Order: sequence, then C-alpha cells, then structure tokens
Amino acid sequence: MKSLIVGMGIGKLYRDIFASMGADIVTVDLNGTADYTSVEDALVVHSKFDTVNICTPNFTHEQLARAVAPHARIVFVEKPGVKDAASWAALVDAFPNTRIMMVKNNQYRDNIEQLQEYAALASEIQLNWINNNRVPSPGTWFTTKSLAYGGVSRDLMPHLLSIMIALEPNYNTALKTRSNSKQRYTLGELADTDYGTVNVNGIYDVDDFATLEYISPSGVDFVLTTDWKSSSPDNRSICLNNAGTFEGTFELGLCPESAYKKMIETAIAAVDDEEFWQTQLEQDFWIHAQIGSL
Repeated sequence: MKSLIVGMGIGKLYRDIFASMGADIVTVDLNGTADYTSVEDALVVHSKFDTVNICTPNFTHEQLARAVAPHARIVFVEKPGVKDAASWAALVDAFPNTRIMMVKNNQYRDNIEQLQEYAALASEIQLNWINNNRVPSPGTWFTTKSLAYGGVSRDLMPHLLSIMIALEPNYNTALKTRSNSKQRYTLGELADTDYGTVNVNGIYDVDDFATLEYISPSGVDFVLTTDWKSSSPDNRSICLNNAGTFEGTFELGLCPESAYKKMIETAIAAVDDEEFWQTQLEQDFWIHAQIGSL
C-alpha cells in the first residue's frame, strides 16, 4: 500500500498509523520536514497512491483534493471538508473513479456500539465539546473567516455531527429546531491559549461558540454545543437522559489513534462497496449543510 500525507500537523498521526500498517509513505509539507514541499513535486515522482490524507488549512482542501484525486483510490479530507455542501458534491462528482470522504474518526471509537445501545433508550442526548481556553492560534488562518470559513463551527462541530450520525439512524430527517453561533471575543481580548500563541496583528472574525439542536423522527432531542473559550471547565462529553429513569455521561476526550486507524482500515476494505461510499457522501453532504447554517 502506498500512502500520501499532505500536511504534517495531524499528518504526523497518520504517518504513524500507516507505518504500523506497513505502508510505503510519502509526505508533503511546506516547512521542509517532509519528503516534498509541494504536492506537484511529489506527483512528478509518485503517480499513484492507494490513499491520500489532506491535513492542511481549510482553504487549501478543495484545491489539493482536486490535484491528488486523479492519482488516488481514496482521498481522506480533514474536517471541515471544503467551503460548503455544494462544493463537496461537486468535488465528489468530478472524480467518479476516486473515493473521497471527510474524516469522521469519532464514528470509530471503541465504545461507539455501547453508545448506540444507550442512545436507543434516551429521550435527550447532549453532545458537548466545550473548551475553557483553547482558541486555535488566534490571529492566524484558524480565526480568519475567508480562510477557515468559520470558527468553532468548522473546527469542532463536525466532530459532534458525525457522532450524532452514528447515534441516530434517521439523522438526515431530524428537524433542526435551533441554530446559533456567536463571536464573543475579539483578538485584543485573548491572551495566549492552550492551543497557540496570539498573533496580535492578525484577524479574528469567526464564531467561537456554536450550538445546534434537533428532534429526531422518534422524538429524541439532540443538543450539540461547541465552545472555544468557556467560563466553565473543559467538557467533552456525551450525556444521555430519559425522563430521569435513564442517565449516562461518557467523557469524549481526544479521539484515540485506534479510531483513526479503524476508519482508514474500514474505508480501504470497502473501496469497491458502492453502498458504503454513497453513505459517506450523504453523511458528508449533510455535515457540510449543517455547519453552513451557522
């Protein structure tokens, strides 16, 4: 198996995973710590890949996906995918011989089947990804809307939406009852955070709080809350309730490497399964549409 990894931030995680799978790995990164500094240079030497992982800033995802798709069997694109749902559909349609999916590693957590069993008993499910002080590198592309397309709604909400999909079989017919996002801080109000130094000369024009709420066809209330900078402690959890008779809280924490690996192995095993890839397209399109409403 031959794998291309573009971007060596989270790309380092994928490099370790593919190494454990015995893959022939090619890496690309602008900072000079990879095999190549551009995709174009890599493709001159290596024309075919079994997998490609795009782990670069949001605004580069679509262009890179289009560049590598003719050379790959599977292209994994980090969240939040591309700019909007229409762009995602156009990307997938443009390369019918390549499998393209947005990374949804949280669906492959070891306890996802247990969570599905509990979710079937719940009347309310709260999905939280609330950080006390984790605005990513304020003033850089992360907090520039023209480059990131949004803030926490693009950074963290896709994770919660992918979990909701795993817990609710009829996710795509759930009724959205609330959609809200806010920019609560300015660049001048931020000190260095747990996820990067503030660039005081940069831009901060994105949402740092976002919430979505749905009612499923069976009447389950889903409440999804994301926050980069809360006055409360960190809270990354799934809370399941049923009128006081059933209650369970499960800590999410950062997604384990095993979930990423299982996602990759599942996609590779299903590369010729049309139903699997149609399901991926439907899920990815829906996630793009939901974050596009924020």
